[in-house]
Amino acid sequence: MNSLDEVFRLKRVHTRWIRINILCGLAPLFAIVNKFQPMLTDGYGNDLVPTLLPTAIGAHYNAILAFLLALLTASELLRRRFHRVHEQDLKL
Repeated sequence: MNSLDEVFRLKRVHTRWIRINILCGLAPLFAIVNKFQPMLTDGYGNDLVPTLLPTAIGAHYNAILAFLLALLTASELLRRRFHRVHEQDLKL
């Protein structure tokens, strides 16, 4: 067992990690949903988000979304590993 301060630090890190995953995951998930079921549309019924981006970035919109979702997945897998390693301390 770690000291009580270390346990509280681990709990704060875990809680912060969850919140960051939620906040960072909202934008790409909204963009994916908006891509297939447009809620924000341009005048022609297409997805508005890529048209708001600069042309150079908008051309790689799908790749950026895929990268962000892969990053979110990797972060969640690492968070779960962190939780599994420190499970005893986090239960206190």
